[in-house]
This record gives sequence, C-alpha cells and structure tokens, in this order.
Amino acid sequence: MHTPISIDPDTGRSWRPRFDSKTLVHEERMLQAACYVVCAYLTGMRDCEVQAMRSGCLSLSRSTDGIIDRHRVRAVAYKGKQSQGEPAEWVTIAPVAEAIRVLEQLSADGAAVRGSDTLWPVLDTVRARKVHVSAEIVRQLNDYRDHLNILFGTEDRPVVPPGSSGRPWRITTRQFRRTIAWYIANRPFGTIAGMIQYKHASVAAFEGYAGSSRSGFRAEVEAERKLGQLDDIFRYFDERRTGTQLSGPASARIGLALDTANAEVGPLPAMIADRNRLRTLLVSLARTLHVGILADCFFDPSTALCLKNATETPQSAPLTALCQPTRCSNACITKSHRAAWECAASDARNLLREKRLSDLQRIALRQDLDRIQAVLDDLNP
Repeated sequence: MHTPISIDPDTGRSWRPRFDSKTLVHEERMLQAACYVVCAYLTGMRDCEVQAMRSGCLSLSRSTDGIIDRHRVRAVAYKGKQSQGEPAEWVTIAPVAEAIRVLEQLSADGAAVRGSDTLWPVLDTVRARKVHVSAEIVRQLNDYRDHLNILFGTEDRPVVPPGSSGRPWRITTRQFRRTIAWYIANRPFGTIAGMIQYKHASVAAFEGYAGSSRSGFRAEVEAERKLGQLDDIFRYFDERRTGTQLSGPASARIGLALDTANAEVGPLPAMIADRNRLRTLLVSLARTLHVGILADCFFDPSTALCLKNATETPQSAPLTALCQPTRCSNACITKSHRAAWECAASDARNLLREKRLSDLQRIALRQDLDRIQAVLDDLNP
C-alpha cells in the first residue's frame, strides 16, 4: 500500500490516488478483469475455455519449423452446446503469457484457501460466497469499463466509447473472440491489424488450436471474412456512386459490375429500401474480394498471375506476396491504396538521389517510378 504511485506521462500526475485496504481489493479485481481481456481477446478462446485455465497451464516450446519460440496454453476446448470438452492446447503470444503469469500470482492466495488451482477464483476470500468468478465475469468486465472511465476519462469523453444509444457500452464475453476473428479475417493490412499483436495472434492462432481443435476458431474467422467481404463490396458500391475512380487492370470489369447493380436497384430511395436485393446482386463479386496493401484482388484463379509464378498453386485464394497489381487482371486499386503507392514513389525518388547507382539501376528505378505515378494519376486526388 505504501508503494509510490507512478506518474501518468499524459497528464504529469499520479495515475490514481493512493491505495488503502478497500481500494486495493477493488484494484486486484480490476487487474483480474484486465487479464481476462488480454487472454480472451488475443487467443480467440471462448469464455468457458479461458476460465478452464489452471495454474501451470503455460509452457514455452519451439514452433513447427523449429525457429520461433511459441507460448502454449493448456485448457479445455468446447464447441457448440456440448457440455463435455476435450483437452486442448492454444498457441498464443507474449502479452497473453504475461497476463497468465500475473494471474498465477494474483490468484494464488484465493485458490489455495479453497483448495483449487484455477486462475479465476473470486479474490475476496472473506466476504464472497462463490469460489469461481464464472458468469460474474460479465459484471466484472463492465465494472472494469467504468473503472477505466473514472480514472482516465471524463463525463463527456469516456475512454471506452458508449454504444449507439449513448449509454455505456455493455461488454460481453463473446465480443472478444468475434472481434479478433473479424480483424484477422478482414483487415490483414489495416492500421489496427498491422499492429504486432494482430500479426502474431493470427499466425499463432492458426498454428495452434484453430486448425485442428474442436473449438472451431478457423470456421469463425471464415464466417467473419465472408461478412467482411460483403461490407467491403458495399463500400466499393457506395464510393462508385459518388464518383470515386478505380484503377488497375480489373477496374473496368469491377466498375461495370457495380454500374450494372446500380442500374438494377435504381435511385437512392429504392436502394435504401432494397439493400437485401443489392446484397444478392453483389454477393458473387464479394466472394472473390481479397483486401491487399497495393491493390484489392477480385480473385479468378484462371487469370491470377500470382498462381502462375508460384511453385505450388492453391486455387482457393491469391498469394498476396506475389501480387503484381499493375499487371494482373484481378487487381483493382482504389483511393484506400493511395498512401501505400505514394510511399513507394517516395522511396523510389530517394533511391534515385543515390550517386552510386549504376545506369541500369537508375533506368529500372525510373521505370518503376513512372509505373507508380501512372497509378496515382488514375486515382482521384
């Protein structure tokens, strides 16, 4: 209780008042909720799977290629409405491992008093009647939301944004798994998904339980990907109606498909009333859409250059690392890709300033810069 309180670098003040016997108990409970958020969100585990974790469940081993250390969590996997689970192992990332180590310290006293090894005991061993947090975790998560808003927000600007009704956002345990599934499926190159935890969580989840366990995370990611494809094709459609220019070899084909759908549904009032019909018109186009860094791919395996240049050619998805966005007839470039192309143009200009370049290197760079500039000229400013 007498530990000095750290300074919040954003405000220059202590991040919270001093502890006393009452606030310390509350802060421990909030720490337990924070650990739950990290574990549930960055593993994709269901609530029952997270709460099946026991002390000593964390281990460290090599990846399947023998190169990378992988954090592994042992628990019980459940699927659907089955009451009986099966032992399973999740491959996860360093922040989850850190949260589990904190939980092992935090839960030690409470679990020992009750003769249990769970990581999720009710921490108040004096007044609490329950042994395990169980369904109480939902209340605890929403208390944690309020706790953060009190410490770091204001009445007008809470740090956890409210829901659409203006009331505090109600957190449920399902939201964590579904949200990370959505980001892994639909925003592999987005600003948020580009952060290290999403890159690592995606790789770890699929190397671990997602592909083989009955928990079925891979199927959930696939379901979110399909929903995200429809969202993205609606964005294409809406931007096309406002005159946004498409570029790339597939632009004419995609533009024609969008214009045909626009003619089918009619002017704006009819379109709003008949969004389901628009979904039907665009669903086949949406199924082929894969979001990329320099271009989006409307994948057709018969014409995909990435498959022609690969030693192994899976037919179900593009190989984005081999994408040739200015040559492949599946590539469509929009204003969302402008920043990446501008960055590439800037890199090329900087390299051209290098005096030690050979004549051939300089010619190749100028050709590359001309190709990049042509793409940028095709896009609306």
